[in-house]
Amino acid sequence: MDFLCVGKRKGVLHNVDLLMLQQIRMAVFVVGLVVGVGAARAQEPTEVDTEFEEILALDIDDLMVTSVAKREQKQTDAAAAVYVVTQEEIRRAGVFSIPEALRLVPGLQVARVSANDWAVSSRGFNGALSNKLLVMIDGRSIYTPVFSGTYWDDQSTMIQDIDRIEVIRGPGGTLYGANAMNGVVNIITKSAKETQGNLISGLGNDKSGRIEGRHGGKIDEDTFYRTYLQSSNVGASKNLLERSNNDDWYRRRTGFRIDGAGKGKDTYTLQGDAYHGEQSALNTTATLIAPTFTQTSISQDESYGGNVLGRWNHKMADKTALTVQAYVDYYTRKEYVADQSVGTADIQIQHDLAGLHGRHHIIYGGGARIYNERIDGTFAAFVNESNASHGIANFFVQDEYTFIPNTLYGTVGSKFEYNDYTGFEVQPNVRLAWHPTKNQIVWGAISRAVRTPSSIEEDVSLAAFTTAGAPPNVSRIVGNPNQRSEELIAYELGHRIQPTKHLSFDTALFYNDYDDIQTIGFPGAAFLAPDGLSNIIPYRLNNEGSGDVYGVEVSSNWNVTEDWRLTGSYSLLKMDLDVSSAAFTNLNSGENNAPVNQFSLRSYLNLTDTVQWDNITYYVDNLSAPVGSYLRYDTRLAWQALPGLEVSLIGRNLLDDSHPEFPATPQAQFSRGVIGQVLWKF
Repeated sequence: MDFLCVGKRKGVLHNVDLLMLQQIRMAVFVVGLVVGVGAARAQEPTEVDTEFEEILALDIDDLMVTSVAKREQKQTDAAAAVYVVTQEEIRRAGVFSIPEALRLVPGLQVARVSANDWAVSSRGFNGALSNKLLVMIDGRSIYTPVFSGTYWDDQSTMIQDIDRIEVIRGPGGTLYGANAMNGVVNIITKSAKETQGNLISGLGNDKSGRIEGRHGGKIDEDTFYRTYLQSSNVGASKNLLERSNNDDWYRRRTGFRIDGAGKGKDTYTLQGDAYHGEQSALNTTATLIAPTFTQTSISQDESYGGNVLGRWNHKMADKTALTVQAYVDYYTRKEYVADQSVGTADIQIQHDLAGLHGRHHIIYGGGARIYNERIDGTFAAFVNESNASHGIANFFVQDEYTFIPNTLYGTVGSKFEYNDYTGFEVQPNVRLAWHPTKNQIVWGAISRAVRTPSSIEEDVSLAAFTTAGAPPNVSRIVGNPNQRSEELIAYELGHRIQPTKHLSFDTALFYNDYDDIQTIGFPGAAFLAPDGLSNIIPYRLNNEGSGDVYGVEVSSNWNVTEDWRLTGSYSLLKMDLDVSSAAFTNLNSGENNAPVNQFSLRSYLNLTDTVQWDNITYYVDNLSAPVGSYLRYDTRLAWQALPGLEVSLIGRNLLDDSHPEFPATPQAQFSRGVIGQVLWKF
């Protein structure tokens, strides 16, 4: 009888326990040293680090975004459902990974699947392989072409180097192309000029630890650089029986960035990263041949990769600007089911014709991307063409027209893209922005966006289960080279108002009409496998689903006093999908994988000039069983012991012994915990 893989999650690494403990001991040692030094100098007046109070001094109207129109504009003027997570919000929320920071975004669905797996999506269709959200770091796409999604465990960018995270909830295909279907996450890091000097951070508890360091300097008066090193270990989650899920993992990462200015108004950036990590995987195998049973095994998995990106910006005398960006990226993931290696080369050119045509603000550009992938599978999962190359060519143009200066604007544009899977794709949008008063904006948009199939979806053969027979019957999910793109027509309406300097409200309503949603069809005719040892029953991927998704997202910021800010949000999401033609619900097509209701309340409080107390409460509605609704409370107490030296104590999930966040096999749940951190800038 055959044992076939039907599920897997990452697992235990016993051989990194010692490294993790060493990191934790180092963090504890530094905490003790800081406390001792602070006590010894308690009689001395303490100079307050200006960054320590930055978030409370920030005018809500000052936030700038670049992702909505591919040019800098005030967030309050953007005709889109955009939210900016600032560096200070990230720091004061006490988060240490990008998915954790994304919990701060109103309306985004963020859930932890296992110790190193996350499900992150915008406006539904959430899953561990969520494929309708484009994620970028400094303009470099980290959306993998193999399964159309993001490997969040490999994105351990140094949190202190993030300047802000701009999140567009809603389609971004006009500027960013296919797969920016439901939203765009743009992680923007600080320039090297902003990170001069040294930084050391250590954090940990009895389960996890991280230590990282950064050095910034300058080559000449116009050229600055930084380098960093990072080492992190994450402890295993537990299942519903309070047993380990064996999903410990670690990552080591290093990188650099150089920012400079040339003659005239030219600026340039060169940056790169490299990483290596290991994790064990808990693999579940099963058979339906009597007697039915399952078997688990642990495999050692590995992940490594790197990237280099260059960007040049040339501003001209007539206020126009030319930007050229190119990058290369490579990664390898060696896992139980299959090994994959992907190399990518990308170049993009953009010309901003600001002010060149009176009331028109035209931006246009284009580019190309080539990637090569190699997939070495097993009997459980394989592709027929293990080594393949693919290409994408694109061109976009967008024009913002001023009907009434400072009052009424219209935007029209489209992306024209060619890919190897579905051919030519057009993704237009029309937007209208009206300022009835100086302190508010009403905006609306109609957009078309698509998600193109990945190589796995065209060519995969995935074993699902085995049933009795002579020979036995093996059910397999198989790819479809004739798949169409998933299509979205989105209707959005938003309102943003700032009645006072210290209070703002942001509301977005949306209605999304989906067609050609990917589904898993009913079985086709069985055929004898080439080896003659089994009958294959194919379940082919197709595009027979459709449906509507609609909802509302509301957020508010209130600077109560100079020392206290409150931020609140609420979102309602309703999904009405027709996937009746599917034999199985696709991983990302389930209506119950995204919560109907979510809300959060965050408080940032300066108790004194050197002590901060920050609190966050999240509510998340029911998902598929066994994931029920939960209320999560996190808190952070931070002390600026010396200028540039901060000690924090962070509590997470303090209201609950443990709870799961997302349905998975094996099911992981996450317990309350306390983390200590020391951050030293010098």
